[in-house]
This record gives sequence, C-alpha cells and structure tokens, in this order.
Amino acid sequence: MASRSPSRILALAVALALPCAVASGQQARVEVLHIGATGTLTGEADSQKEKGAVQTLRRFIKEATGFTNDIAREKDWQQLVDRMKKGELQVGVFQGYEFAWAQEKNPDVKPLALAVNGQRYPIAYVLAHRDNAATDFGGLKGQAICLPITNQQFPRLFLERQSEARGQKADAFFSKITTPDHLEDALDDVVDRKLSAVVVDGAALEAYRRRKPSRAKQLKVVARSEPFPPAVVAYYGSTLDEATRRLLKDGLLGAAKKEKGEMLLTLCRLTGFDDVPADFPKVLAATRKTYPPPEAQAK
Repeated sequence: MASRSPSRILALAVALALPCAVASGQQARVEVLHIGATGTLTGEADSQKEKGAVQTLRRFIKEATGFTNDIAREKDWQQLVDRMKKGELQVGVFQGYEFAWAQEKNPDVKPLALAVNGQRYPIAYVLAHRDNAATDFGGLKGQAICLPITNQQFPRLFLERQSEARGQKADAFFSKITTPDHLEDALDDVVDRKLSAVVVDGAALEAYRRRKPSRAKQLKVVARSEPFPPAVVAYYGSTLDEATRRLLKDGLLGAAKKEKGEMLLTLCRLTGFDDVPADFPKVLAATRKTYPPPEAQAK
C-alpha cells in the first residue's frame, strides 16, 4: 500500500541518477558518493531491521552505479544543512516542511527535484468511522488514534500541531496513540471500531478506496491539512556545477522511462520525480507560516 517514501530510499534515487559528482566546486569523479538524509529507511531507528535495510540499500547502489556510497542519517535538518554548507555532503534529501525551514535561514539550499507520490503537494487526513460523533479534530479529544509508522512525517506534524493548538501535547490530547506498521491494517481497525481514528496521507487513502471501496465508505474525513511540500532532493550553492546538476536532474525526471528507474520508483513508493514548479516558493512560505519550526530548532 502506498505511502512509504523514506528519505534514505530517496537518497538511492540520487545515487542511481548521478554518474559523476563534484568536489570543491569542480566536476570530478569521486571514490565515495556522499548523500545526507533526515529520517530512516524503515521508521525504526537503530533496530536490526534498520541496519539490515541500510546494508541492503548500500549493496544495491554499489551494484547499480559502481559507486562506493555513504548514505548518512543526519540528526535533524539543521545538521544536514551544516554538512552541506561545509561540503561534506554533495546532496541532501529533506522532508518537504524541513526544506521550507532550512531554506528560510539558508537561501543557498536549493531544490533540484521533488519526489512525488500521486499528489504533488500531499495532504494529511484524519479519518474516523462514519458513526463517530466527532465532526472536527477537537471532537476526537480523549479518543484513541492511530499514526502508522511511515517516513512521511507530515501526518505526524499535523497531528502534533493540531493538538498543541488546542492546548495539549498529542499524547495528552488523545487517550492513546498507536503506531502500527501497516497502513491498511490501521484503516481496517477504524472501520472495525477497534480504534477511533487514524492519520494517513492522501495517497494511502486513495489506495484504500480503490482496494476496499465498501469498507472505505465506512470512513469519514474529520480533519485535513493544508497541502505540504513533498520530499525534496537539494544541493547547496555552487557545490554542484550546472552540468552536473543537469545530469542529476535529468536522471531523476526520466526515471520512469528506464527499467532501473521503474524499479527505483516502486522501491521508493513514488509515482515519479517532478521539476520544481513556479508555485513552489508560495507553498514553502505557506508551510512556514502554518508550521513554523520548533523553538529548539529555530534558535
């Protein structure tokens, strides 16, 4: 079921698309391809499952590109930006809202391509059984909600900020927050009244409606977010020269037309990579206004 679009898998896209990289602002083939990303591959940081997935991913990149590669999971978006500024990383992969925060303070962090899963600008949906008395987010206070494990982090951000807007942290606003592995199972649990509500993205909701139309009719939308920017493949300043940026960008945008690219998109749970549209700065500005960075990170 669609919805997993983890940052470190997106880093694989960069590795597959980049036949050469740069050092010190000049085009040159490198021994190790350095890519930084926020988030994890499996959503389970420091677990054996995560470690195994990373090893598998690195082997796949080596076999597909010939590059020995280093895909680093950074502490947060600020650390990712810092390492890009220092030239320690050639490319960074950000959650969309993180990129909005990063570019406000660092205009030289620039988008190269967007990673899209169905909708260009994804939306978080809070769903409840159609018999649930709640008519808005506030009506769910004291109920149990499900936030499935996925590296699409904007649904979690939406849940947290909506709770805080009503004076409480999410874990206090709700009686219980569960985090199952499978989106479809989570939606089924709401239909079967095992849980009161679930938070998913639009791609997951549409997939559920296609697969289980009768059950999907048992659900209602209680709240929905504004459109978020999708995950962003980015570079810093002149770290990548124009020719190399073009090579990388063309590789990403043309991924769906190649056999390995199709495999890549399936692995990433993406429908494709998009060029940066003219309205992207407007979406970033709206995201910063509605979802400013946490105080601890903004300092």
